Amino acid sequence: MNYKISIITVCYNCVKDITLTIESVLNQKYSNIQYIIIDGGSTDGTIDIINKYKDKIDIIISEPDQGIFDAMNKGLKYATGDWVNFMNAGDRFYDDSVLQSLFQSTSYINIGVLYGSTFSKGTIRKPKELGFLKYGGIMACHQSIFYNRLICGNELFYKTKHKFYGDIELTRRLYLRNIEFQKVPIVISSFQGGGFSSQISTSARKAKFDYLFQNMGIMGLFYGIVGKIYDLLKK
Repeated sequence: MNYKISIITVCYNCVKDITLTIESVLNQKYSNIQYIIIDGGSTDGTIDIINKYKDKIDIIISEPDQGIFDAMNKGLKYATGDWVNFMNAGDRFYDDSVLQSLFQSTSYINIGVLYGSTFSKGTIRKPKELGFLKYGGIMACHQSIFYNRLICGNELFYKTKHKFYGDIELTRRLYLRNIEFQKVPIVISSFQGGGFSSQISTSARKAKFDYLFQNMGIMGLFYGIVGKIYDLLKK
């Protein structure tokens, strides 16, 4: 089945990283791609680089936004593909055959979310168990997840009140709505780390526990502590 794939890149003042991401998308061997770039009104030359590729990019929006998840929602409004992936500035597809391997000759009947492994810091990180979503985590890096736009329907949007964890909230919400998830046996993305949702700070830690409490109450706080202990033991 010749699925149409919408790839959305959200960026802001990332002049050193944007070329890597754009070329990663444009070099995919799979041809049925809609490429959307949502720039937050960069002032460092990022938009100049984007415009060098404008003939190959379907939609370019450059304007101030209310944060990364607001920008992602803007991208979703323009998406017309069967599947949607967010490959933000600085990250890239693992190789030029990722989309071809996933979609060239495979049909995903009733599947709402596809996810796979991620290459990061010299290591291939395999997905965690899906049950991890129940406890405020996510089973794979956001860059290694594809959302079926039609099956997910009106649930495919980010709650912008979650400054750091909108991607986790969305994926968890889909899981709790009994959307079908499927793990694929390939490495989807190369994630360099250091992005917005990877920031470790007092505000980020507080935001995570706010997210857990808002979505799961007191038990969410408990799960957050247990999850942190689990991560420390796995290191």
